[in-house]
Amino acid sequence: MPKALILVADGSEEIEFVTPYDVLTRAGFEVKSAGVELKNEGYAHMSRNIRIVPDYRRVTDLLNQTAHKAYEHYDILILPGGAPGAKTFCQNYHVLKLIWDFRRHGKWVAAICAATTAVVTSENAAMEKTVDEGKRKVTSHPSVREEVEKAGWEYSEERVVVDGMVITSRGPGTAMLFALTIVEVMCGKDKREEVEGPMVCAETL
Repeated sequence: MPKALILVADGSEEIEFVTPYDVLTRAGFEVKSAGVELKNEGYAHMSRNIRIVPDYRRVTDLLNQTAHKAYEHYDILILPGGAPGAKTFCQNYHVLKLIWDFRRHGKWVAAICAATTAVVTSENAAMEKTVDEGKRKVTSHPSVREEVEKAGWEYSEERVVVDGMVITSRGPGTAMLFALTIVEVMCGKDKREEVEGPMVCAETL
């Protein structure tokens, strides 16, 4: 089964981190998380004061373990939103390079809420185009729509957008659909239904 890497920073949105981690684990993914610039050595202080202990306390630990080739070890990179966490992602060299490396090597990248800005920032800062030809249609939390559009990306108000190898979504209320969409695009509709049924998901997802 696929392997997923989820990043987390102080101020990341709890629902948008935990939901993909949970759903992908149910689907049989091997899921790992890595902290980015955490002020407390042992945990991420999330947007609603919940504390999350990532599998790798520092993203640099993960990068060192994978010889800076995380894209060879994981099939998808996932970024939760939350404005403070997304800002950290946008300003962190290692995160931006991770996004660019995953896209450049034809791997999936998924971002939800304000974290779409990190995908935009990574692409706009890149020195060369990725294999999926650069800018794509995306969505995000409404609060960062203007930032995304000013960067020249096509914007959608759909709850989840899949374009090329990039998956984006809008916010905490779309986190379940976001996670299930990742399962479907990577493992097929049957696997999504296998996971979705026992969770008694709302039909309106």
